[in-house]
Amino acid sequence: MSKHVLVLDDDLFTRKLIGMMLERAGYRVSSAATASEAMHILESDPVDAITCDLMMPEVDGLRFIENLKADTQYAHIPVVVITAAGLRGAIEKAQEVGAVAVLEKPFLDAPLRAALDKALKRP
Repeated sequence: MSKHVLVLDDDLFTRKLIGMMLERAGYRVSSAATASEAMHILESDPVDAITCDLMMPEVDGLRFIENLKADTQYAHIPVVVITAAGLRGAIEKAQEVGAVAVLEKPFLDAPLRAALDKALKRP
């Protein structure tokens, strides 16, 4: 069975692009535009990993990761952050709160797949 990845990004184009890249790599993909949508998906359909943007309305990616890691039900889920280039402080903070990898936009699909494969310990 393929691994299930949740793509969390407020930008529709980015969600579709990441989803397409991951589906081509054999992942099953769900997507959410907000942290509350992401939590709804997590409650109804367990995921193996999450990609998460940092700059989002309402609840930003850092707060989402902090909340996720504070919940014992979801703390084990690896998170790969995908964010705009040049956000050095935010990138460091993402790693501090538990992101397993950080990719800067624009990104290529090979580094994305490699980060997820490593997070999920896929060969």
